[in-house]
Amino acid sequence: MQIFKHILFFLLALLVCEGIAAGASAWSYLESSLASFEQIKNLSDQRARDTIGAISKSSEGKLSKDRLDDLNFAFTRLVKVTSGDKEGFIISEISMTDDSGIVLASSNEDYVSDPRAKRKPEPKFLSPSYTAAHHLRKWQIGTPILLGEKNTFQSDKLMQIVSPYFPEISEPSVLLSMAVYHPEKLERVASLHMKYERGNFAHFVKIQTELFWWTLQNNAIIALICALILGFAHLLIKSVRTSFTQDGRYIADPSSPPLWEKVDFAQTQGPIRWRESSSPSPSYQSPAPVSQSHVPAAPVVATPSPVATTPTQTMSAPSAVQAVNREKAEIIDAIYLG
Repeated sequence: MQIFKHILFFLLALLVCEGIAAGASAWSYLESSLASFEQIKNLSDQRARDTIGAISKSSEGKLSKDRLDDLNFAFTRLVKVTSGDKEGFIISEISMTDDSGIVLASSNEDYVSDPRAKRKPEPKFLSPSYTAAHHLRKWQIGTPILLGEKNTFQSDKLMQIVSPYFPEISEPSVLLSMAVYHPEKLERVASLHMKYERGNFAHFVKIQTELFWWTLQNNAIIALICALILGFAHLLIKSVRTSFTQDGRYIADPSSPPLWEKVDFAQTQGPIRWRESSSPSPSYQSPAPVSQSHVPAAPVVATPSPVATTPTQTMSAPSAVQAVNREKAEIIDAIYLG
């Protein structure tokens, strides 16, 4: 029965320790993923601000009809270069429009296939997300806006599990706008819109998952060691409690005593002797005082009878007298000392 209890306690301790280890690993995984996602998002937005700022500055003097083709080539080249970015910062579209929604230059050939005079306003660029750039001051960069294009991650099971904890992962497309002003006048002449995707978070999740399994394995080993220590401590505590009975008698076998035990020295005299036949060590017993009532006050006169006296009887009388004298001396000393 005791063995079953020890095994059950060890299994419970192992279950609790492994649960704590798994929870700690999962919490560390989520916290590190959240922090890394924020860092990736901030770095991508910062790169987007720097890029659109440089494009706006270089486009101020190229709004004439004969130089818009150069902007189309530059926008297309920039989109192509960023498509292979290792950090996952991908620019999908760059467009420059006027206030009426007509596209002046764009990396999308569908918008600039017709001559400028025949182009019609695009409804997309007349939406509130794009027209917010009409109210920006010079050198002012707009706020990144999520376009709401959902990504379902049908081919990646891991991202389907992780995406509920990171809602912005499902909306990778971000819009950033900036106003383009005249190079010599404080007059807004166009609006610049850049559509990009933030860092490659899916690749980062895969790396974090590998790190999670490695951390979980190490924590599981540590939890197993802790469970073994708790089981051994429980075994020692139980062995101490079962070494004594209710009245304080030992129930352990003298030939195989327990590894350690608890002793109440208030009830036990001297060290523990693991011998059944050993008698308790003799304790000091003070001689009982002889009272004066045992000593005759006066000699009794009687008719002598012919009784033979033994040497023992002759020796007992002087010893009794000495005891009485010693007791009197102790009483006198006590009176003076008191």
